[in-house]
Amino acid sequence: MKNLKISLLTLVMTLLPLISFAQDSKDYQAYWIHEDRVKPEMREEYEQIAKDLVAACTEHNVQETQWLTMSLNDNSYLYITPMQNFAEMDIDAFATLSEKMGKDKMSALFERFNTTYDEHGDYVVYLNKGLSYMPGGISQTIEGQNYRTLYYNYVTPENNKGFVASLKKLKASFEKHNSKIHYRVYKTGFGVMGTYYMIAVAGESNLESAKRGDENWELMKDDFEPVLKEMRKYTWKTDEKRGWMREDLGYIPAK
Repeated sequence: MKNLKISLLTLVMTLLPLISFAQDSKDYQAYWIHEDRVKPEMREEYEQIAKDLVAACTEHNVQETQWLTMSLNDNSYLYITPMQNFAEMDIDAFATLSEKMGKDKMSALFERFNTTYDEHGDYVVYLNKGLSYMPGGISQTIEGQNYRTLYYNYVTPENNKGFVASLKKLKASFEKHNSKIHYRVYKTGFGVMGTYYMIAVAGESNLESAKRGDENWELMKDDFEPVLKEMRKYTWKTDEKRGWMREDLGYIPAK
């Protein structure tokens, strides 16, 4: 019974962020992420199957789900779906597809994915609008800027407050200089061991992003450099990934 109480308390503490975020959606947005870690030699076949799934959902006008898709340079694919609460996880997102396409045909479609990856799974992340810098309004998609640079900053519980404080200074620095580079900040949630803050920067291409980054550094390096040094003080590990938003692999139902 003691262990049960501890487990229930842990679960409640895990769910509290999503509950509070749902109550204040102006500042936060939760996203359900499905990640497929694809075998390098199977990328072409995998993408064809993903396109077949999109085509089937489009043909049968599936309304229960939607997703944006990002392909990364480590051969992982992220399927990004906005969510308001955990009850949405109980909804059969492909009920219509199963009914109209046929359960056996739909199962056969999904089974084709199995040979293309060794690992896949689901987790939740939260977009923190207050820490993000997008003066024109927060958006996951930006016309003409489908390229993404993702900066992962891993923090321990004792350093979380310090890192958040440094993120506030980072945003203030970008605002001060009216930076043309915009970014969004995401924090890990349910389903992820440990904590990281991921900073997503959009651009037109790798080359264009690097050029804008150099220009931005020259503009605000006197303020930017000390903040970056402070951020590094609070992280125990960092990582950087690059990729593209894939409109051809995403699905938004027709209304």
